[in-house]
Amino acid sequence: MDYYFILGRENKISQKEIESVLAGFGVGFGPSCHCKTEGRGNLSEKIALSQAPRNDLAISILADDVLEIKLNADTKKVADLINILGGTIKIFQKVASNLENIDNVLAGSPKGKIILGISNYSKSKIDSFRIALKIKKRLSKKRKVRVIAGKDNDRLSSAQSFQYKLDREGVELGLFDGGVGRLIAVQDIDFWSKIDYGKPRSDARSGMTPPKLARAMVNIALGQARSMNHELRIMNESHNSEFSIHNSCLVVDPFCGSGNILIEGLVLGLDVIGSDISEKAVFDTKANLEWLLHESGIMNHESWTKTHNSEFSIHNSIFQADTTKYDYGKIDRDFIIVSEPYLGQPRKSKLELEDEEDIEDIEGLYLDFLQNLKLTADSLQLKAICIIFPLYELKNGKKLSIFEHCIDKIEKIGYTLICPPLTYGRDYQIVKREIVLLKLKSQKSKVKNQTSKSKIFS
Repeated sequence: MDYYFILGRENKISQKEIESVLAGFGVGFGPSCHCKTEGRGNLSEKIALSQAPRNDLAISILADDVLEIKLNADTKKVADLINILGGTIKIFQKVASNLENIDNVLAGSPKGKIILGISNYSKSKIDSFRIALKIKKRLSKKRKVRVIAGKDNDRLSSAQSFQYKLDREGVELGLFDGGVGRLIAVQDIDFWSKIDYGKPRSDARSGMTPPKLARAMVNIALGQARSMNHELRIMNESHNSEFSIHNSCLVVDPFCGSGNILIEGLVLGLDVIGSDISEKAVFDTKANLEWLLHESGIMNHESWTKTHNSEFSIHNSIFQADTTKYDYGKIDRDFIIVSEPYLGQPRKSKLELEDEEDIEDIEGLYLDFLQNLKLTADSLQLKAICIIFPLYELKNGKKLSIFEHCIDKIEKIGYTLICPPLTYGRDYQIVKREIVLLKLKSQKSKVKNQTSKSKIFS
Protein backbone atom coordinates (compact mmCIF):
# COMPACT_ATOMS: atom_id res chain seq x y z
CA MET A 1 0.00 0.00 0.00
CA ASP A 2 1.20 3.52 -0.76
CA TYR A 3 1.65 6.21 1.87
CA TYR A 4 2.68 9.84 1.57
CA PHE A 5 5.02 11.30 4.20
CA ILE A 6 5.05 15.09 4.52
CA LEU A 7 8.35 16.40 5.82
CA GLY A 8 9.13 19.45 7.90
CA ARG A 9 11.33 22.43 7.04
CA GLU A 10 14.63 20.53 7.25
CA ASN A 11 13.51 17.98 4.68
CA LYS A 12 16.94 16.49 3.90
CA ILE A 13 17.40 15.56 7.55
CA SER A 14 13.83 14.24 7.63
CA GLN A 15 14.51 12.06 4.58
CA LYS A 16 17.62 10.61 6.23
CA GLU A 17 15.66 9.94 9.42
CA ILE A 18 12.91 8.05 7.57
CA GLU A 19 15.53 6.10 5.63
CA SER A 20 17.20 5.13 8.91
CA VAL A 21 13.98 4.11 10.66
CA LEU A 22 12.66 2.10 7.72
CA ALA A 23 15.99 0.46 6.91
CA GLY A 24 15.18 -2.37 9.29
CA PHE A 25 12.08 -3.17 7.26
CA GLY A 26 14.08 -3.62 4.07
CA VAL A 27 12.70 -0.39 2.63
CA GLY A 28 15.21 1.88 0.95
CA PHE A 29 15.81 4.83 -1.38
CA GLY A 30 16.36 2.70 -4.46
CA PRO A 31 16.54 -0.89 -5.72
CA SER A 32 19.92 -1.50 -4.08
CA CYS A 33 18.58 -0.66 -0.65
CA HIS A 34 16.04 -3.46 -0.34
CA CYS A 35 18.29 -5.86 1.54
CA LYS A 36 16.90 -6.40 5.01
CA THR A 37 19.07 -5.30 7.91
CA GLU A 38 19.25 -6.69 11.41
CA GLY A 39 18.96 -3.25 12.96
CA ARG A 40 15.23 -3.32 13.58
CA GLY A 41 14.52 -7.03 13.60
CA ASN A 42 11.85 -7.22 16.29
CA LEU A 43 10.37 -4.01 14.97
CA SER A 44 9.54 -5.64 11.64
CA GLU A 45 7.81 -8.47 13.49
CA LYS A 46 5.97 -6.07 15.79
CA ILE A 47 4.34 -3.98 13.07
CA ALA A 48 4.48 -6.56 10.28
CA LEU A 49 6.19 -4.37 7.72
CA SER A 50 7.71 -6.34 4.87
CA GLN A 51 10.11 -5.24 2.20
CA ALA A 52 8.89 -4.16 -1.21
CA PRO A 53 9.57 -6.25 -4.33
CA ARG A 54 13.21 -6.00 -5.35
CA ASN A 55 12.33 -4.58 -8.75
CA ASP A 56 10.22 -1.82 -7.23
CA LEU A 57 11.30 1.47 -5.71
CA ALA A 58 10.08 1.43 -2.12
CA ILE A 59 10.51 5.16 -1.67
CA SER A 60 9.89 7.86 -4.28
CA ILE A 61 10.79 11.51 -3.71
CA LEU A 62 7.86 13.45 -5.18
CA ALA A 63 9.14 16.79 -3.89
CA ASP A 64 11.66 18.04 -1.35
CA ASP A 65 9.02 17.72 1.35
CA VAL A 66 6.96 14.78 0.03
CA LEU A 67 7.87 11.08 -0.04
CA GLU A 68 5.72 8.28 -1.44
CA ILE A 69 6.50 5.02 0.35
CA LYS A 70 5.23 1.51 -0.38
CA LEU A 71 4.64 -0.40 2.86
CA ASN A 72 2.93 -3.74 3.38
CA ALA A 73 1.59 -2.85 6.80
CA ASP A 74 -1.52 -2.21 8.82
CA THR A 75 -2.55 1.44 8.46
CA LYS A 76 -2.67 1.96 12.22
CA LYS A 77 0.92 0.78 12.56
CA VAL A 78 2.10 3.13 9.82
CA ALA A 79 0.22 6.01 11.43
CA ASP A 80 2.01 5.30 14.71
CA LEU A 81 5.32 6.11 13.03
CA ILE A 82 4.41 9.79 13.45
CA ASN A 83 5.21 9.34 17.16
CA ILE A 84 8.70 8.05 16.37
CA LEU A 85 9.81 10.50 13.68
CA GLY A 86 10.87 14.01 14.58
CA GLY A 87 10.95 15.43 11.06
CA THR A 88 7.69 14.09 9.59
CA ILE A 89 4.65 16.31 10.13
CA LYS A 90 1.88 14.35 8.33
CA ILE A 91 1.23 10.89 6.91
CA PHE A 92 -1.42 10.19 4.25
CA GLN A 93 -2.68 6.84 2.97
CA LYS A 94 -3.29 6.68 -0.78
CA VAL A 95 -7.01 6.09 -1.32
CA ALA A 96 -7.54 6.92 -5.00
CA SER A 97 -5.69 7.70 -8.21
CA ASN A 98 -7.79 10.83 -8.78
CA LEU A 99 -10.76 12.77 -7.39
CA GLU A 100 -13.43 11.18 -9.60
CA ASN A 101 -14.75 8.73 -6.99
CA ILE A 102 -13.67 10.58 -3.88
CA ASP A 103 -17.25 10.87 -2.64
CA ASN A 104 -17.22 7.11 -2.03
CA VAL A 105 -14.18 7.54 0.20
CA LEU A 106 -15.93 10.22 2.23
CA ALA A 107 -19.01 8.04 2.58
CA GLY A 108 -17.08 5.88 5.04
CA SER A 109 -16.40 8.81 7.37
CA PRO A 110 -17.80 8.86 10.92
CA LYS A 111 -21.46 9.82 11.16
CA GLY A 112 -22.42 13.42 11.75
CA LYS A 113 -20.95 16.59 10.34
CA ILE A 114 -17.81 16.14 8.24
CA ILE A 115 -14.99 18.60 8.80
CA LEU A 116 -13.19 18.62 5.45
CA GLY A 117 -9.92 20.10 4.32
CA ILE A 118 -7.87 19.62 1.16
CA SER A 119 -4.13 20.18 0.82
CA ASN A 120 -2.36 20.36 -2.51
CA TYR A 121 1.08 18.71 -2.51
CA SER A 122 1.23 18.21 -6.28
CA LYS A 123 3.28 20.24 -8.73
CA SER A 124 0.08 21.51 -10.40
CA LYS A 125 -1.54 24.77 -9.42
CA ILE A 126 -4.89 23.72 -7.94
CA ASP A 127 -7.53 25.68 -6.04
CA SER A 128 -7.96 23.10 -3.29
CA PHE A 129 -10.49 25.20 -1.37
CA ARG A 130 -12.71 25.46 -4.46
CA ILE A 131 -12.55 21.67 -4.89
CA ALA A 132 -13.55 21.22 -1.26
CA LEU A 133 -16.56 23.49 -1.75
CA LYS A 134 -17.67 21.42 -4.76
CA ILE A 135 -17.46 18.24 -2.69
CA LYS A 136 -19.45 19.94 0.04
CA LYS A 137 -22.15 20.90 -2.45
CA ARG A 138 -22.42 17.32 -3.73
CA LEU A 139 -22.63 15.84 -0.24
CA SER A 140 -24.86 18.51 1.29
CA LYS A 141 -28.03 16.55 0.46
CA LYS A 142 -26.85 13.64 2.65
CA ARG A 143 -24.35 15.08 5.15
CA LYS A 144 -23.44 18.37 6.72
CA VAL A 145 -19.95 19.39 5.65
CA ARG A 146 -17.74 22.14 7.06
CA VAL A 147 -14.81 23.14 4.86
CA ILE A 148 -11.54 24.33 6.40
CA ALA A 149 -9.44 26.69 4.28
CA GLY A 150 -5.70 26.16 4.26
CA LYS A 151 -3.41 28.75 5.83
CA ASP A 152 -0.22 27.63 4.09
CA ASN A 153 -1.04 28.64 0.51
CA ASP A 154 -3.28 25.80 -0.69
CA ARG A 155 -2.38 23.48 2.19
CA LEU A 156 -3.65 23.03 5.70
CA SER A 157 -0.93 23.62 8.26
CA SER A 158 -0.07 20.79 10.64
CA ALA A 159 -1.50 22.96 13.43
CA GLN A 160 -4.86 23.10 11.61
CA SER A 161 -4.84 19.37 10.94
CA PHE A 162 -4.06 18.68 14.60
CA GLN A 163 -6.52 21.24 15.97
CA TYR A 164 -9.46 19.87 13.97
CA LYS A 165 -8.40 16.23 14.53
CA LEU A 166 -8.57 15.61 10.80
CA ASP A 167 -6.67 12.33 11.15
CA ARG A 168 -9.39 10.87 13.41
CA GLU A 169 -12.65 12.79 13.48
CA GLY A 170 -12.51 14.78 10.25
CA VAL A 171 -11.17 14.30 6.75
CA GLU A 172 -8.13 15.83 5.11
CA LEU A 173 -7.44 14.88 1.52
CA GLY A 174 -3.98 15.34 0.09
CA LEU A 175 -3.55 15.89 -3.64
CA PHE A 176 -0.31 14.35 -4.92
CA ASP A 177 1.27 13.71 -8.29
CA GLY A 178 -0.27 10.35 -9.16
CA GLY A 179 -2.82 10.00 -6.42
CA VAL A 180 -5.08 11.23 -3.63
CA GLY A 181 -4.33 10.50 0.00
CA ARG A 182 -6.33 10.64 3.21
CA LEU A 183 -4.67 11.92 6.37
CA ILE A 184 -4.00 9.14 8.89
CA ALA A 185 -1.52 10.89 11.21
CA VAL A 186 -0.38 14.39 12.11
CA GLN A 187 2.41 15.51 14.40
CA ASP A 188 1.26 16.23 17.96
CA ILE A 189 2.08 19.91 18.34
CA ASP A 190 1.07 19.91 22.02
CA PHE A 191 3.62 17.19 22.79
CA TRP A 192 6.44 18.99 20.99
CA SER A 193 5.52 22.29 22.60
CA LYS A 194 5.63 20.74 26.07
CA ILE A 195 8.93 18.96 25.42
CA ASP A 196 10.42 22.22 24.10
CA TYR A 197 9.03 24.86 26.45
CA GLY A 198 7.82 22.91 29.48
CA LYS A 199 11.24 21.94 30.84
CA PRO A 200 12.30 23.67 34.06
CA ARG A 201 15.88 24.38 32.96
CA SER A 202 17.37 25.83 29.78
CA ASP A 203 20.42 27.78 28.69
CA ALA A 204 19.97 29.58 25.41
CA ARG A 205 23.45 31.11 25.61
CA SER A 206 25.24 27.77 25.52
CA GLY A 207 22.86 26.49 22.85
CA MET A 208 20.15 23.87 22.94
CA THR A 209 19.54 21.21 20.31
CA PRO A 210 15.97 21.66 19.00
CA PRO A 211 13.88 18.66 20.18
CA LYS A 212 12.80 17.52 16.70
CA LEU A 213 16.40 17.66 15.50
CA ALA A 214 17.50 15.74 18.60
CA ARG A 215 14.87 13.07 17.87
CA ALA A 216 15.96 12.81 14.23
CA MET A 217 19.62 12.49 15.21
CA VAL A 218 18.89 9.66 17.63
CA ASN A 219 16.90 7.85 14.94
CA ILE A 220 19.63 8.39 12.35
CA ALA A 221 22.30 7.00 14.67
CA LEU A 222 20.09 4.05 15.61
CA GLY A 223 19.79 3.21 11.94
CA GLN A 224 23.52 2.45 11.95
CA ALA A 225 23.37 0.25 15.06
CA ARG A 226 22.49 -2.84 13.07
CA SER A 227 23.33 -5.37 15.74
CA MET A 228 20.60 -4.16 18.05
CA ASN A 229 17.48 -6.14 18.71
CA HIS A 230 14.41 -4.12 19.52
CA GLU A 231 10.77 -3.47 18.96
CA LEU A 232 9.02 -0.18 18.61
CA ARG A 233 6.54 1.08 21.24
CA ILE A 234 6.78 4.77 22.06
CA MET A 235 7.14 5.49 25.78
CA ASN A 236 4.71 8.38 25.70
CA GLU A 237 1.60 8.52 27.84
CA SER A 238 -0.14 10.97 25.50
CA HIS A 239 -0.09 8.47 22.62
CA ASN A 240 -1.94 5.18 22.62
CA SER A 241 0.80 3.69 20.48
CA GLU A 242 2.03 0.14 20.36
CA PHE A 243 5.50 1.30 19.49
CA SER A 244 8.54 1.31 21.76
CA ILE A 245 12.23 0.98 21.10
CA HIS A 246 13.58 -1.65 23.48
CA ASN A 247 17.14 -2.59 22.76
CA SER A 248 20.55 -3.04 24.27
CA CYS A 249 21.91 0.07 22.55
CA LEU A 250 22.75 2.99 24.82
CA VAL A 251 22.47 6.67 23.85
CA VAL A 252 25.52 8.61 25.05
CA ASP A 253 25.72 12.42 24.95
CA PRO A 254 29.12 13.67 26.15
CA PHE A 255 28.11 17.35 25.74
CA CYS A 256 24.65 17.03 27.29
CA GLY A 257 23.96 20.76 27.88
CA SER A 258 20.31 20.93 28.98
CA GLY A 259 19.63 17.29 28.12
CA ASN A 260 17.49 17.63 24.99
CA ILE A 261 19.10 14.69 23.20
CA LEU A 262 18.85 12.50 26.29
CA ILE A 263 15.18 13.44 26.68
CA GLU A 264 14.47 12.19 23.16
CA GLY A 265 16.37 8.99 23.87
CA LEU A 266 14.30 8.35 26.98
CA VAL A 267 11.01 9.10 25.21
CA LEU A 268 11.98 6.55 22.57
CA GLY A 269 12.49 4.02 25.35
CA LEU A 270 16.28 3.94 25.33
CA ASP A 271 18.78 3.93 28.18
CA VAL A 272 20.95 7.04 28.26
CA ILE A 273 24.20 8.38 29.68
CA GLY A 274 25.09 12.07 29.67
CA SER A 275 28.05 14.12 30.76
CA ASP A 276 29.30 17.67 30.48
CA ILE A 277 32.32 19.58 31.69
CA SER A 278 29.96 22.26 33.03
CA GLU A 279 28.53 21.70 36.51
CA LYS A 280 25.54 23.86 35.59
CA ALA A 281 24.82 21.75 32.50
CA VAL A 282 24.84 18.58 34.59
CA PHE A 283 22.44 20.19 37.08
CA ASP A 284 20.15 21.40 34.27
CA THR A 285 20.09 17.99 32.59
CA LYS A 286 19.28 16.15 35.82
CA ALA A 287 16.46 18.60 36.57
CA ASN A 288 15.00 18.20 33.08
CA LEU A 289 15.15 14.40 33.16
CA GLU A 290 13.51 14.38 36.60
CA TRP A 291 10.77 16.58 35.16
CA LEU A 292 10.35 14.27 32.17
CA LEU A 293 10.08 11.09 34.23
CA HIS A 294 8.10 12.36 37.21
CA GLU A 295 6.28 15.62 36.47
CA SER A 296 5.69 16.19 32.76
CA GLY A 297 2.93 13.61 32.25
CA ILE A 298 4.70 12.60 29.06
CA MET A 299 6.08 9.33 30.39
CA ASN A 300 4.97 6.71 32.89
CA HIS A 301 8.07 6.28 35.03
CA GLU A 302 6.88 3.04 36.62
CA SER A 303 6.25 1.29 33.30
CA TRP A 304 9.50 2.69 31.90
CA THR A 305 11.46 1.27 34.85
CA LYS A 306 9.93 -2.18 34.39
CA THR A 307 11.12 -2.41 30.79
CA HIS A 308 14.59 -0.94 31.29
CA ASN A 309 17.77 -1.45 33.23
CA SER A 310 16.69 -1.59 36.87
CA GLU A 311 20.07 -0.10 37.82
CA PHE A 312 19.48 3.09 35.82
CA SER A 313 19.33 6.27 37.85
CA ILE A 314 19.55 9.88 36.79
CA HIS A 315 22.02 10.60 39.59
CA ASN A 316 24.62 8.13 38.33
CA SER A 317 23.89 8.29 34.60
CA ILE A 318 24.35 12.07 34.34
CA PHE A 319 27.72 13.27 35.60
CA GLN A 320 30.39 15.93 35.22
CA ALA A 321 33.31 14.90 33.02
CA ASP A 322 35.83 16.24 30.53
CA THR A 323 34.96 14.32 27.39
CA THR A 324 38.48 14.76 26.03
CA LYS A 325 39.77 12.68 28.96
CA TYR A 326 36.85 10.40 29.89
CA ASP A 327 37.41 6.64 29.55
CA TYR A 328 34.70 5.39 27.18
CA GLY A 329 35.96 1.87 27.81
CA LYS A 330 33.83 1.96 30.96
CA ILE A 331 30.75 1.51 28.78
CA ASP A 332 30.16 -2.24 28.66
CA ARG A 333 27.43 -2.47 26.01
CA ASP A 334 26.64 -1.36 22.47
CA PHE A 335 26.21 2.39 22.30
CA ILE A 336 25.75 5.32 19.96
CA ILE A 337 27.00 8.85 20.50
CA VAL A 338 24.55 11.63 19.68
CA SER A 339 25.70 15.08 20.65
CA GLU A 340 26.00 18.81 20.02
CA PRO A 341 29.34 20.10 21.36
CA TYR A 342 30.14 23.74 21.99
CA LEU A 343 29.45 25.73 18.80
CA GLY A 344 31.16 28.93 19.92
CA GLN A 345 29.93 32.20 21.39
CA PRO A 346 26.53 33.49 20.26
CA ARG A 347 27.12 35.96 17.43
CA LYS A 348 25.15 38.94 16.20
CA SER A 349 27.25 39.51 13.10
CA LYS A 350 28.97 37.33 10.54
CA LEU A 351 32.52 36.22 11.18
CA GLU A 352 35.64 37.97 9.99
CA LEU A 353 38.62 35.98 8.85
CA GLU A 354 40.39 37.45 11.89
CA ASP A 355 38.22 35.27 14.12
CA GLU A 356 40.27 32.26 13.06
CA GLU A 357 41.78 31.90 16.55
CA ASP A 358 38.35 31.19 18.04
CA ILE A 359 37.68 28.70 15.25
CA GLU A 360 40.91 26.86 16.01
CA ASP A 361 39.87 26.47 19.66
CA ILE A 362 36.54 24.93 18.63
CA GLU A 363 38.21 22.67 16.09
CA GLY A 364 40.65 21.56 18.78
CA LEU A 365 37.79 20.55 21.07
CA TYR A 366 36.27 18.29 18.41
CA LEU A 367 39.59 16.69 17.50
CA ASP A 368 40.59 16.11 21.13
CA PHE A 369 37.21 14.50 21.84
CA LEU A 370 37.34 12.24 18.78
CA GLN A 371 40.95 11.29 19.51
CA ASN A 372 40.12 10.32 23.10
CA LEU A 373 37.01 8.43 21.98
CA LYS A 374 39.06 6.46 19.49
CA LEU A 375 41.71 5.62 22.10
CA THR A 376 39.31 4.52 24.86
CA ALA A 377 36.11 3.21 23.22
CA ASP A 378 35.59 -0.34 22.00
CA SER A 379 35.08 0.03 18.26
CA LEU A 380 32.91 -3.09 18.21
CA GLN A 381 30.49 -1.55 20.71
CA LEU A 382 30.51 2.03 19.41
CA LYS A 383 27.99 1.68 16.58
CA ALA A 384 27.72 5.25 15.29
CA ILE A 385 28.44 8.89 16.06
CA CYS A 386 25.87 11.50 15.05
CA ILE A 387 27.37 14.84 15.96
CA ILE A 388 26.75 18.50 15.18
CA PHE A 389 29.50 20.74 13.80
CA PRO A 390 29.13 24.54 13.49
CA LEU A 391 28.77 26.09 10.04
CA TYR A 392 29.60 29.81 10.07
CA GLU A 393 28.45 32.57 7.75
CA LEU A 394 31.36 34.87 6.84
CA LYS A 395 31.20 38.56 6.01
CA ASN A 396 32.75 37.88 2.61
CA GLY A 397 29.65 35.87 1.67
CA LYS A 398 31.29 32.48 2.04
CA LYS A 399 30.69 29.76 4.61
CA LEU A 400 33.19 28.19 6.98
CA SER A 401 32.56 24.54 7.81
CA ILE A 402 34.49 23.31 10.83
CA PHE A 403 33.92 19.74 9.71
CA GLU A 404 35.19 20.37 6.19
CA HIS A 405 38.14 22.21 7.67
CA CYS A 406 39.26 19.22 9.74
CA ILE A 407 37.87 16.19 7.88
CA ASP A 408 41.34 15.02 6.86
CA LYS A 409 42.44 15.03 10.50
CA ILE A 410 39.27 13.20 11.55
CA GLU A 411 39.87 10.50 8.96
CA LYS A 412 43.51 10.25 10.02
CA ILE A 413 42.42 9.65 13.63
CA GLY A 414 40.43 6.66 12.43
CA TYR A 415 36.88 7.70 11.49
CA THR A 416 34.84 7.14 8.34
CA LEU A 417 32.13 9.51 7.10
CA ILE A 418 28.95 7.48 6.54
CA CYS A 419 27.04 10.03 4.45
CA PRO A 420 27.44 13.67 3.36
CA PRO A 421 26.81 16.24 6.12
CA LEU A 422 23.26 17.60 6.44
CA THR A 423 22.69 21.30 7.12
CA TYR A 424 20.21 22.56 9.71
CA GLY A 425 19.37 26.24 10.06
CA ARG A 426 17.41 29.14 8.68
CA ASP A 427 18.85 31.46 6.03
CA TYR A 428 19.28 34.34 8.45
CA GLN A 429 21.17 32.35 11.08
CA ILE A 430 24.85 33.22 11.37
CA VAL A 431 25.79 29.90 12.93
CA LYS A 432 24.10 26.92 11.34
CA ARG A 433 24.50 23.25 12.22
CA GLU A 434 26.04 20.48 10.15
CA ILE A 435 24.82 17.00 11.10
CA VAL A 436 27.68 14.55 10.62
CA LEU A 437 27.39 10.76 10.81
CA LEU A 438 30.64 8.94 11.55
CA LYS A 439 31.79 5.48 12.44
CA LEU A 440 35.02 4.32 14.00
CA LYS A 441 37.14 2.09 11.82
CA SER A 442 37.34 -1.45 13.17
CA GLN A 443 40.07 -2.20 15.62
CA LYS A 444 40.73 -4.94 18.12
CA SER A 445 38.18 -5.05 20.94
CA LYS A 446 39.65 -3.70 24.15
CA VAL A 447 39.74 -5.71 27.39
CA LYS A 448 36.85 -4.56 29.53
CA ASN A 449 37.21 -3.27 33.06
CA GLN A 450 35.11 -5.72 35.06
CA THR A 451 34.07 -2.99 37.50
CA SER A 452 33.01 -0.58 34.78
CA LYS A 453 29.28 -1.20 35.09
CA SER A 454 29.21 -0.08 38.71
CA LYS A 455 30.84 3.18 37.69
CA ILE A 456 28.03 4.01 35.27
CA PHE A 457 24.94 2.55 36.89
CA SER A 458 24.01 2.09 40.53
